[in-house]
Amino acid sequence: MTDACLTVVARPDSAPPGAGALQDISAFTRRIDDHLAGHSGPCAVLVIEISRMAELYKLLGQQALDASMAVMAERVLGLCGSGDAVCRIARAQFALFLPNLSHASKALFTASALAARIGEPILVEGRLLYMVAKIGVAVSPDDGTTGHALLRNAAIAQGEVAKSGSAHYLHYTEQMRERLRHQLITETELRQAILDEAFVLHYQPKVSITDGTPIGGEALIRWRHPTRGLVYPMEFIPIAEETGLMVPIGEWALRAACRQIQSWIEAGRQPLQIAVNVSERQFRWGHLPALIDVLLRETGIPPHLLQLEITESVLPEDLEGALRQMAWIADCGVALALDDFGTGYSSLSYLRELPLDCLKVDRKFVQDMEQDIGTRHIVQAIVAMAKAMGLKVVAEGVETEAERSLLRAMGVEEGQGYLFARPLPVKEFELFCGV
Repeated sequence: MTDACLTVVARPDSAPPGAGALQDISAFTRRIDDHLAGHSGPCAVLVIEISRMAELYKLLGQQALDASMAVMAERVLGLCGSGDAVCRIARAQFALFLPNLSHASKALFTASALAARIGEPILVEGRLLYMVAKIGVAVSPDDGTTGHALLRNAAIAQGEVAKSGSAHYLHYTEQMRERLRHQLITETELRQAILDEAFVLHYQPKVSITDGTPIGGEALIRWRHPTRGLVYPMEFIPIAEETGLMVPIGEWALRAACRQIQSWIEAGRQPLQIAVNVSERQFRWGHLPALIDVLLRETGIPPHLLQLEITESVLPEDLEGALRQMAWIADCGVALALDDFGTGYSSLSYLRELPLDCLKVDRKFVQDMEQDIGTRHIVQAIVAMAKAMGLKVVAEGVETEAERSLLRAMGVEEGQGYLFARPLPVKEFELFCGV
């Protein structure tokens, strides 16, 4: 299938299945508009993305991609009825117009049938391959009253399907459009915030479980929004991760934390170890060791005063690459902690290879263990394993004296949570810790 297939295949009302005539994209939307002008019943547009096509192209090349898309096109056309139209709108996307719906739910039945048909295996260059359809559905009049609006809203729904990971099709809702609008606005504002360095770090103290003595802190980023005030990370970090902006934001946070440690040293104060979260994007970026090297040289801080917190999600996809980066960082003297331990899929076979200094027990376990004996046993097992591996244990989300007592009895050395202190602006953190 060549670039000529970036067109519309529209089946005339009298044509048998498989027949078609080529039109351009404007004819596709015009066909929908003409139908809407003459009919009051529901009609639908489906946007269908065939996933894994990028991987197929990288593995087998353009010819295999074109052959696969030709098969997918035939499968889509094979499910078309009289008067339906199909348009290939991107390398791995089709749009399907369903004009003759007796009921709006028929569009979802069609989406389900398409997902099943496209999911059947195909043979490409001697390989049996399985494709996955991700389908967005928009139905008139509720989801749009023009061809352009229906196509746009079906594309929005398809994007939500792609993000879901598990769904094969979704019907468009206004909430989807609002989420997309919010994401686009936030992305634009974040790009400006990066240029303006409109962020600030707050620090949550880490203390001795035994006596509450401050031991260090975790740097937590906040966005100083020009109209919304201080914006917390859960409101913008997911969008930063999705758009790739987490790399420059993470670099800013690392630099700011290193400079804060440097300022304490230059002021003659006793500095504390500061932990900074490192995202999966920063590991995939591949330049994290070089950035750490630059920051240590710029600030001259002792490397052990900086700790990087990583989550299990950065490890399984490229374990070898992550291990190389972590080994280099550890060799520089920078401490490494595995954050939110127990919530992912850690394997002891690679956990023992990581140059870690400590494990951080996720707050969910800490907060559930008082009431649930099974959770308490899990925390005990984590502590025992960490001690056997020579690792320090830090408990997150400690909120009650009862939790603290249980952790102390288990031999947990450090904790952080609202029982001790919330994340604090730097001046308040200094007062709390006596820095």
